[in-house]
Amino acid sequence: MTKFVTSTLMLMLMISSMPHNTPAMGQRTDLQERIILYAHTDPTAGTRGGNILSTAPPYGQQRFATLDKQVTFTLQPHLASNLTVEGSVNYRLYLRSQDKVTAHLNISLFEVKASGYVLRVSSAMISLPVEEQIGQYVIGIPIRHSFSPGSTITFSIASRDDEKPIILFWDAERTDTYVSLPIGGGFITITLQAMDMNEVPVSGADISIFINNVRVWMGRTGRMGFAEVVLPKYANGSAEIILSLKGVIINRTRQFNLEGTNIQLRCKVYSLQVEVLDILGSPVEEANVLILRNGSVIGKEKTSEKGNVKFPQLPESVYSIEVNYELAILAFTIPLAEKTLYDLSSNENVKIRLPLLSPWILNSGIVTLILIAAIPTIIYIRKRKRRIVEYDFSYFDVISGGGISPSSTVMISGPPGSGKSVLTNHLLMSSLKNGNPCLFITNVEFPSNIRRELETFEPRITEYEKASRLIFIDSYSALGGQESTEEYSISSIEDLTGLGVKISACLDRLGRNTDVFLDSLTPIFAILKGGYITNFVHSIGAKTKGLNGRFFYTLGTNVKREELNMVESVSDCIIEMSISDKEDENRRRLRIKKMKKKHIESWIDFRIDGDRGLIFRVKGGGKMLR
Repeated sequence: MTKFVTSTLMLMLMISSMPHNTPAMGQRTDLQERIILYAHTDPTAGTRGGNILSTAPPYGQQRFATLDKQVTFTLQPHLASNLTVEGSVNYRLYLRSQDKVTAHLNISLFEVKASGYVLRVSSAMISLPVEEQIGQYVIGIPIRHSFSPGSTITFSIASRDDEKPIILFWDAERTDTYVSLPIGGGFITITLQAMDMNEVPVSGADISIFINNVRVWMGRTGRMGFAEVVLPKYANGSAEIILSLKGVIINRTRQFNLEGTNIQLRCKVYSLQVEVLDILGSPVEEANVLILRNGSVIGKEKTSEKGNVKFPQLPESVYSIEVNYELAILAFTIPLAEKTLYDLSSNENVKIRLPLLSPWILNSGIVTLILIAAIPTIIYIRKRKRRIVEYDFSYFDVISGGGISPSSTVMISGPPGSGKSVLTNHLLMSSLKNGNPCLFITNVEFPSNIRRELETFEPRITEYEKASRLIFIDSYSALGGQESTEEYSISSIEDLTGLGVKISACLDRLGRNTDVFLDSLTPIFAILKGGYITNFVHSIGAKTKGLNGRFFYTLGTNVKREELNMVESVSDCIIEMSISDKEDENRRRLRIKKMKKKHIESWIDFRIDGDRGLIFRVKGGGKMLR
């Protein structure tokens, strides 16, 4: 019989507030007593907002949402047999607010039948003291209910406080929001072990389990290659399991039997040994060996006294092997490098020869005389390397390792005059020329002025608009006391809800691969609190990334540090710009502070040209990513 828990039964609730650094509770081991369903966000799940419940541990990327609207999480996959739940359902929540408040939360559990009918299993209105720091809360609600085969479980939470937003966090180890159910069966435990071809355990392999092309479990193998998977019993008893290491699939097993309790998976990973030798075949010690795949560093080691280094358990793939060695002779250091591509499909030993002689030969008198004669040439080369070379905006691809990846939220920060808007215009035109639709949100200038600036880069900018490849949202005209002539506009920059609606409409119109540009976010911080703005950036970023697009926004440096940290936390890439006086000139610099892939991290000087825009100024001709 289903019980409904209401406010009249508040005395039956167990509520405890614990510090944010309380250790996370481990996964339960006795399936006859409790099952823990963690809250996750997985865009591939096909549920509302991609929010799911799963026995998999936290995915590692912290998610959050403001509880002014109902937030729901749905169990994946559906139940294949009856599931009896009787006792106390424990909810572990991580909450914070902009101010210290008493939050009034509605927490509910539903059964969604196979027919689509939704049955409320339990519901409670509770009051909690929520503070400015993230706090952990454990809430127990009595329940007695039997879920039917083919149904699923949905957990929902919402706040009745409109003025003081409450934020829920999940999916990180320190914010592992979950629902703990007292059950009497209905789940199975599967022990997986990943092994290489030599029966050595593979640790750190990422595991994904799919049922009907929906991912239902994610995890990672431990030190001995083991992972314990807990899943609801499924009718046909089969699924698909994918293991990947360093971004490469190393095992793919279809028709995986969910009824098995122990299984070993053989993985295509191999050992690569690199030997570095001089031109006479002698080993070279202390040479730097890098292993790269698609521009990303997979491994980095120095050679031993025998001139070798071993990289165990690399996935089957094509790798770039780079060897770098600095040869010190007299007062000079001569850099030596060799690079080769290698298709790894078995355990291999690769020999790489550097164009150098052993030290005892180099120290001989003859070689020393030759080097002394070569000193003027070396000095000339070193002076040449110190010269300044200028590059147009295409050099940004070098700095960023090939450009900013799709599905990214990008912050461009810097003080006034540092060039944030010029960089934004460059990125916009690059997107348009690469065939991506673009949406530009004007917040500090009239759209007509933005068009004139863009015409500096592309005189035919209006043709992109006529072809529905570029749309402006005017958030500035109303502030300037003028009526907007744009198709899309808002009457106030503080109306983030209205702006979000306009952005969604434009994204629906422009379609996939749309890049969104907002210049600037700074004026909004003078009106609204950081939590609202961070939630807005997170929401627009998620919508844009869901279409394989990128969300670029600029932000000044006069924002409070704690608010800046909040916005940075939801950004995938951070580009910092600076300006300072040097010899009566404005010295502008740029660096990529945060980016997932390989990039140049150092500051790069640039100037702004009236006709060409941003011009990079690099010593010695520039540093190229290998």
